[in-house]
Amino acid sequence: MHLDWPRMDYFDDQNKAVDLEKNDRRVVFMGNSITKGWTQYMPELFDNQTYINRGIGGQTTPQMLLRFRQDVIDLQPELVLILAGTNDIAGNTPLKDLKTVAGHLFSMAELARVHEIKVILYSVVPAAEYPWIKGKSPNTKFLNSTK
Repeated sequence: MHLDWPRMDYFDDQNKAVDLEKNDRRVVFMGNSITKGWTQYMPELFDNQTYINRGIGGQTTPQMLLRFRQDVIDLQPELVLILAGTNDIAGNTPLKDLKTVAGHLFSMAELARVHEIKVILYSVVPAAEYPWIKGKSPNTKFLNSTK
């Protein structure tokens, strides 16, 4: 078990390398493995100065919320894109309910707006199944919560 549950140390070196004077139109992508994967497919886009990827595989919204200050606010972006929630539904960390997940997302958005950072929340289509944990039926859980 990793003692740094939210992975607060994950981007320490990359965050120190961001030149806050270099670009005032910075964009941070906050998310999970889907976000992280974009760096593998488009490494030239994420130069750590203009477009900064702060995705960590398997992360859930409480973990992202805990590291939001150092991995987003402190980088002084103009815009943050947040992709989160699917790992919460998968149960990567204990899931209280979807209202709590939404609250974590809203808290990240509120923190960003207080710091004059524009926010885009985006999502993936609910999965029918997660390959790493069978029997969750995330699409059913999500659809039942929207009724």
